[in-house]
Amino acid sequence: MPGGRPAAQRIWKAIALVNAVADGAGDEDLTPTEIAEAIRDCLELREIEQGSNVRKYLGEALDATSDGMPADFVAMTLYAALGALGESWSED
Repeated sequence: MPGGRPAAQRIWKAIALVNAVADGAGDEDLTPTEIAEAIRDCLELREIEQGSNVRKYLGEALDATSDGMPADFVAMTLYAALGALGESWSED
């Protein structure tokens, strides 16, 4: 998982969950509640400043999950949070 910072690692974890749903992993255990929990875990980090764009994008991803938006949309919002955090989108 890319990203050395704890916030980046947690965001990548949330992205991995969303991508598993988007790819139709067939894992019935992956629910919107679990995705929302992964995003909330990101929001709990002190590393992410109040009022920052990272927090804004994470909030949008959480809202999108709650609203039942497609997994691809949620993932792109999480990628935007990574970008605002200064992390690369590359998973290499």
